[in-house]
Amino acid sequence: MLNSGQLKASIVYLDSAYNAFQNPGPLDLWKKYHQRASYYLNYEKKPAIARQNIDSMLFILKGREQQYTTEYASTKFVEGDVLLAEKKYTEAFKSYYDGTQFARKNLDSCSYYQLTYQLGMVRYKQGNYLKAIPYFKQAFTGNRSCKADAGFSYLFIYPQSQLNTIALCFEKLNMPDSAIYYYKQALNFIDRNIGRFPKKNQFAEMARGVIYGNMGGVYVTLNNYAEAEKYLQASIKINNRLGYAVEDAQTARIKLAGLYLRFSHLAAAYEILVNIGDDLACGHGKSSDNDIVWLRWYRLNWEYFEKTNNVSQAYLYAQKYYKFRDSLDEIDKGLKSSDIDMSFKETEQQYKLALISKRDQLKTAYLIGIIVFAVMTVVILLMIGYYLKRSRKSVSELMRLNREVNDHNTQMQRTLTALEQSQAENTRMMQVVAHDLRSPIGGITQVAEMMLEEHDRPEEDRMMLELVKTSGKNSLELISDLLQIHTRLEELKKEPVDMFMLLYYCVELLRFKAREKAQQIDLQGEYLILYINREKIWRVISNLIANAIKFSPSGANISVQLLQKDHHALIIVEDHGIGIPVEMKDKVFDMFTEARRLGTAGEQTHGMGLAISRQIVEVHDGHIWFESKPGNGTSFYVELPING
Repeated sequence: MLNSGQLKASIVYLDSAYNAFQNPGPLDLWKKYHQRASYYLNYEKKPAIARQNIDSMLFILKGREQQYTTEYASTKFVEGDVLLAEKKYTEAFKSYYDGTQFARKNLDSCSYYQLTYQLGMVRYKQGNYLKAIPYFKQAFTGNRSCKADAGFSYLFIYPQSQLNTIALCFEKLNMPDSAIYYYKQALNFIDRNIGRFPKKNQFAEMARGVIYGNMGGVYVTLNNYAEAEKYLQASIKINNRLGYAVEDAQTARIKLAGLYLRFSHLAAAYEILVNIGDDLACGHGKSSDNDIVWLRWYRLNWEYFEKTNNVSQAYLYAQKYYKFRDSLDEIDKGLKSSDIDMSFKETEQQYKLALISKRDQLKTAYLIGIIVFAVMTVVILLMIGYYLKRSRKSVSELMRLNREVNDHNTQMQRTLTALEQSQAENTRMMQVVAHDLRSPIGGITQVAEMMLEEHDRPEEDRMMLELVKTSGKNSLELISDLLQIHTRLEELKKEPVDMFMLLYYCVELLRFKAREKAQQIDLQGEYLILYINREKIWRVISNLIANAIKFSPSGANISVQLLQKDHHALIIVEDHGIGIPVEMKDKVFDMFTEARRLGTAGEQTHGMGLAISRQIVEVHDGHIWFESKPGNGTSFYVELPING
């Protein structure tokens, strides 16, 4: 009933069904109030009534939290959604935090990762799509842990929805190729798995229609008329009928009208807009998606009347569009400016303060224990004194030896302290010098580049300026390496990273260097999520690719591969360059190594990049090595654990 726009009828049907429900138990009642809370939150937009149903859910579960763990964690998340609607953002984030902590301790990974998806949806609603993607990917990966009897929702509804939402994020980020890839992944998932649930074909068809509509929208942005019209019409054909996702079909019709306007099929566009206007006037659907349909409808009417030179009507719909958009922006303004990560940290600090307070209450008990221990210590010391008198000579010798050992230890401690202070001072001095050198050298390099842009300079001056520019860039690279040496690798902050996307960006940023030598970089790989420090591993991969470019001749091919090997990810950077001589193989990973050579085009090297790369890889519990034949190229291998 909800899908087909029969909103009020759906809630009446729910209540009448429960009136005929004999002796409902706690879980039965919880499901009823959960459905009602969702309805008044997402459709009727009445947070106060939704709050009443949340209170009923919490009342039912009071004292039964450990019996109904999944329901309790879900209730805390729905409570967070209601608080968001009430613009009580701090309280909302606390509810999400409490639900997350409870789920982490009490739920299996299958149930827990669906809550991870809901956290991603909070960031999606904030418009923070880049931060939302890792949560959706974690949720999809976590669904693989669900058992075969987990049910249709966990084994089908959630995974295809997660893939679809990842694609939506990439679409919002203006990355159409990635969006289409994940939409196709969602369709493949439906095709592979619907056979397991033969009684759910209607839902699968509805889901397929939703994805078709989303794909059509992406093709509209790419100006691919044929593909856009094909997928949008397929979506409308599936869902624009009773019992199916009518509201989503409405969105697909809006996109189709936009496509026709873009290609000046004005009559077809206007017919769709009139039909949608009739549906909106009848109040079919009141969800947040319906607000977006209204906004787009105003915008497309404005564009239509502008194209047909009806200035007054165009102006009227432009006013309606901006007024409605501003009202939506005002509603979401507080949410978009809120920082859920900071709220989580503040909530965690409050919990820590509460724990400290409890620890203070235990201090009295600890003090009593210390007193008892002290009395026992005095007794033991008296016994030791008694026996010391009987063996004075032996004790005297032991004391002498003990003094010598203490003196030796004191001297060693002083030496170690001096070494540590010297190392710390050396590190600080290196960082200060490197930092202070960066600005003037960078300025010299920029001035040289600006002077080279003046075409009327003598050739001799240009040669000298090129020399200054090249020396400056080499010096900046050396400074970066010196700063990197002293980075505290043990304090790395790790996060889940899509490794293929990381390699893709590394390759794209270095293609321009490869083009200067007419070289090609080929990237092949699998979809793998690693728990790493993005910036440090980025540096390792960029360093290996840059070396491959530097030591390969013009026109050479460079290969970058990402493979899964057991429980590790294997990254291979292969070139067909000059190779590494046998006498240098044991030195290339040494800091300040003598195994330095010029690139094939005379590029300078400092000899520290591979040493720094090995430090970074090893602190990630990984391994880096190479295989090389002089004159036939080199292959570098980086192996990293998949589970971090």
